[in-house]
Amino acid sequence: MLTLRQMIPPLTARTAAGETVRAWDYKQKKSLLIAFLHGDCAVCGAFATRLASRAAELLELDSVAFLVSLEPPRWGIVAKPGIVLASDKAGHAAQEYLGADSFGPLGLAHVGLFVADRYGELFAQWEARDADGLPPVAEAFKWLTQTQIGCG
Repeated sequence: MLTLRQMIPPLTARTAAGETVRAWDYKQKKSLLIAFLHGDCAVCGAFATRLASRAAELLELDSVAFLVSLEPPRWGIVAKPGIVLASDKAGHAAQEYLGADSFGPLGLAHVGLFVADRYGELFAQWEARDADGLPPVAEAFKWLTQTQIGCG
């Protein structure tokens, strides 16, 4: 697990279109909400859908949400401004954020949610077995709002 107020690790992943996306491309521009979720899980899909439904609010908060899974996600949502859907097949980014023990025999054993300010400083984080253990989406948005206040 990461330590609050530390710089987040690099995050590089691929979109379904094959584009490489990096969290650091938004450094000094946008606050980040980063979710590592199971790509084929209905509970994680519902969580991702709730996040994606608030894309306009992300833009108002000058923020971007990275929704990342090991395999290409099958949540039935599409990327749009404010929402980046990507996969981390090798699991390097997931391991940096969730720790080495986040992997089990079937892949990703934990999910996680991270909020960082536009400078890459970690403001809040949650880890759970599945998305039911993560906070409500509204809680993550409260933290995004705090990053805007803190970064003035």
